Amino acid sequence: MKLNKLTSALVVFATIGAISLPINSAYAAPDPAKIAERKARKSQAVGEKVGKAIGKAYELYSADQISEAIAVLSGIEPTAAFDKAYLYKFLGTLYAEKDPAKSLKMLTDAAKLDVLSFNDQAQLYRTIADLNLGAKKYQEALNNYNKWMDFTGETNPDVYMRIANCYYEMKQYNKVIAPADAAIALMKTPKKDPYIMKLGAYYENKQIKKAIEVLETMVVVFPDDKQWWVQLGNFYNLDEQYGKALAAVDLAYKQGYLKTENEIKLLANLYNNNNIPHRAAALLEKHMKAGLVKKDRSVLSSIASSYNSSRDFDKAAFYYGEIAKMENDGEFYRRQGLSYLMAGKQPEAITALQKALEVGVKDKGKVHTALIEAYFYQAKLKEAYRHVELARANGQEKVANSWGPYIRERASKKGITL
Repeated sequence: MKLNKLTSALVVFATIGAISLPINSAYAAPDPAKIAERKARKSQAVGEKVGKAIGKAYELYSADQISEAIAVLSGIEPTAAFDKAYLYKFLGTLYAEKDPAKSLKMLTDAAKLDVLSFNDQAQLYRTIADLNLGAKKYQEALNNYNKWMDFTGETNPDVYMRIANCYYEMKQYNKVIAPADAAIALMKTPKKDPYIMKLGAYYENKQIKKAIEVLETMVVVFPDDKQWWVQLGNFYNLDEQYGKALAAVDLAYKQGYLKTENEIKLLANLYNNNNIPHRAAALLEKHMKAGLVKKDRSVLSSIASSYNSSRDFDKAAFYYGEIAKMENDGEFYRRQGLSYLMAGKQPEAITALQKALEVGVKDKGKVHTALIEAYFYQAKLKEAYRHVELARANGQEKVANSWGPYIRERASKKGITL
């Protein structure tokens, strides 16, 4: 409901020549002989009485006196079919804004008589169809668009688009594709609407691969429209084609098409999904500093975890610390401590871990087990052993039982009393 250079990897749009796609018409196919006969229909003139009334009504209509124009015509009851049709057509036009339902009835009555000139009769079918579409009477609209095609033998991209729209609104998504394709084939200059209609229909039918084919065509036909590149990436992602999703959105980014926070976050997520966490972190970091991406808990956490996944532990620790300070959050102080520990920075790890205990953290035992390691690798065996006991007291017996004997042995060898 915009990439330029994946073109070689995408479906190349092939224009279709003269097209005659089935629209499931309830009517017979256009009959050339009957159409020629209709076009040759002799022109007629309304009777004198009707003609005078219509002339007066037209003057009022031209002066924007619609109600007065309707009043002039309302009392007239012609007997001749042509006079009736002409009068109903004019009244239908006058009622169009004031009373669309009545307008539709008058125009329909005029069309049923089928005595007006070829052009007037054809226009009636189009107008009636458009009014039905506007009134959400989609089947009636379809009937009259098909009448117009059968009556005139013509094809028109706008009519095909309206037919596609009717089927879409009726949730008959399988029937949307043929008229949308017909509209595409008949358009001298490509427009997005029929492609969007096809995309929506395939999506509603859960035909994701077909939707992807439409988008692959759209980025070729409308290469400068960024939204289709981003949509293509989203649909690849939905279809679990993560490599293609990243390629599409990354190319859009390199061409300067990604302008919003959500688009940058999408690309960052795709980097992570493709196991490139460092680029995900660097991207968010860059645009957060530039002000496009909001500096909040979610973004800082994503940057930190992505740097952590890419083993850039110093940067991970920095961003975990940013959240911890911003929210006085013991859990993020703990994560900062673990990142410093992985970076081999035991003093910084101890400071962060102690801060976690000071601020308050749900699982103190995990903090104490981290402190065991931090102190041990600084050869501070007494402090390390103290946290062995604290870890044991806070539900980490297994870890404590593993570290305890080892630290006691090392301390014994060094002559340290624990």
